[in-house]
Amino acid sequence: MASLLLFGATGVVGRAVLNLALKHPDVHQVTAVTRRPLAASLLAQHPKLCNPVVDMANLPSDAPWWKADAIICTLGTTIKQAGTPEKFREVDLHLVNNVATLAARHGTHTAVLNSSSMANPKARGLYLRTKGEAEQAVLKAGFQRVVIARPGLLDGDREEFRLGEEIGVKASRLLNPLLPKRLRSVKVERLAAVMLAEALRNNPNHTILESEKFQAD
Repeated sequence: MASLLLFGATGVVGRAVLNLALKHPDVHQVTAVTRRPLAASLLAQHPKLCNPVVDMANLPSDAPWWKADAIICTLGTTIKQAGTPEKFREVDLHLVNNVATLAARHGTHTAVLNSSSMANPKARGLYLRTKGEAEQAVLKAGFQRVVIARPGLLDGDREEFRLGEEIGVKASRLLNPLLPKRLRSVKVERLAAVMLAEALRNNPNHTILESEKFQAD
């Protein structure tokens, strides 16, 4: 039985991970740390769900819930949502780094990070460079095992409407059968299932999962 620490539970990937983890027989506790409370009905329905509500800019460094069997981090925003490149990096790099550092320091031994296809700390573009830097930060945080997920275009229901992604997803649904697996869009539920399975695996090796790993067999 495993205890999971989840950051990003209100996003499209995080919600999918949370739903799967709450149903999984090998997970006895899920601590979903959020900026605002999760639905009261969800908390009442799942007694193994704990929902600390925190100021992400001032994380409680001594909270007991930092120690878990694994942390799954799906934190992320967009430059449009954040408002500026600096605020985007505050979430996608600095917050991810802080979360990983504190979890590793408290003895959590496995980290699973949702990143992006083509993430690279030397990329010229801000988004992929930031994602690559976040990967490096998690790898250096001190975990026994790190799994980095690099999905391509995500196919899932977001709370906010993104025109470009919506067009891309609809096009990909038509083109996916014709494309190599690495170029196909990724179902959010499939991504979440793989990330959860990796968090529960007893494997000491660091692993990078490219987008083709999230396609159905």
